[in-house]
Amino acid sequence: MAYGIGVAKGMLLTLKHVFRPAITVNYPEQERGVPVRARTNLLWFEERCTGCSTCAQACPDGCILVATSPREDGTLSIDRYEIDFRICMYCGLCTEACPYQAIQSGGRYNDAVFVFENMYRDRTSLTRESQEYLRANDGRYPNGQTQAENPLRTEMKTGRSRVEVAGSEGGFGPQRLPGRHISEKRD
Repeated sequence: MAYGIGVAKGMLLTLKHVFRPAITVNYPEQERGVPVRARTNLLWFEERCTGCSTCAQACPDGCILVATSPREDGTLSIDRYEIDFRICMYCGLCTEACPYQAIQSGGRYNDAVFVFENMYRDRTSLTRESQEYLRANDGRYPNGQTQAENPLRTEMKTGRSRVEVAGSEGGFGPQRLPGRHISEKRD
């Protein structure tokens, strides 16, 4: 008797869902939008990077390699920047550690390769992929901001910084979060 009740409940549940619209996506023809906070591939924006290597220090796997050399003006020249996605666990600690948001999650999620060594990306391939992302998304970064909302400006000129100093008319800090101005700083 109990067997028949279970089958009837299962059939009623199936009938309830038959007349609803499908929620599946036909993948190659249609693509779902990737959420802003998704931990997909990492994008490295060379124009935002100062070479401080905080992303490499924060990486628990050690898959980020940053090699720099000093310039005459005290800033750092980035000689090598490489990410080994073969050992990356996509934890996002490097994106949280970067003060200038030079490395962000939100790249492509269809990163299947036939040759395992192709998952090791150097500076040129990382730059090419990030520029393609910016072109495809009208200059919008994966975190949802644009270059106008998030310019390369800091509050104070440092020896490592290649970015301009923020004036009194604009926001402060490397992220320049919207809605916060210099007059709102805590003393």
